[in-house]
Amino acid sequence: MSKIKKLSAVVMALTLVLCIGYFSVMSPTSAWFYNSGVIDSGDSFVFGDLSVDTSFTSKSVQVFDGATKFADPDEILFDDVIKVNEIHVYNSGTIPARVYADVRTSGEGLRWFVYDDSMLVDGSVKKTIESVLPEMTDSALMQYNVGEDGNGGHYIILNPGEIATVKVATWIEYDFVKGDIENGEESDSYDVEISLIAAQDVDGAFER
Repeated sequence: MSKIKKLSAVVMALTLVLCIGYFSVMSPTSAWFYNSGVIDSGDSFVFGDLSVDTSFTSKSVQVFDGATKFADPDEILFDDVIKVNEIHVYNSGTIPARVYADVRTSGEGLRWFVYDDSMLVDGSVKKTIESVLPEMTDSALMQYNVGEDGNGGHYIILNPGEIATVKVATWIEYDFVKGDIENGEESDSYDVEISLIAAQDVDGAFER
């Protein structure tokens, strides 16, 4: 059986419900989603016809109040200027699932970190990042988010019947925008696309 067929068989065993709180725009190419109505936290999106590309994508314009340096140990305002994007996920299937994240933007300097509340250290995203990265560098952050080869990274486990809130913190690294800031230009508005990708809880079941 080909790799794609194997992956398709794995994914077909999953049924996930995704509901979005912070975002409300669905990618027009996500044809396997349908709108199941409005709930308190926003629109509810349900996996209908599952495919190999079992993903959920939302797009928004994020406005940042300031830039920061996540690697600076003396940066005390990091948690004040980041944006925390919350996506609520429900596994209504019968087997455990992994939920990965991906973030894209055309703007320079945007960084991101995926986590859930069980990982939080003293309620601080900054302290949480420090606790999970071997070193506070861009390369370590990227490996954490998407894996060494770009086909993995941190994931949230959902057992059957579980509901989780996947959180994606985004911020702007100061070194990339300091020239604009010094020239009096505005550089705080970014088009941001956040995706969640679901797969069975086994190594090799997921490829970006």
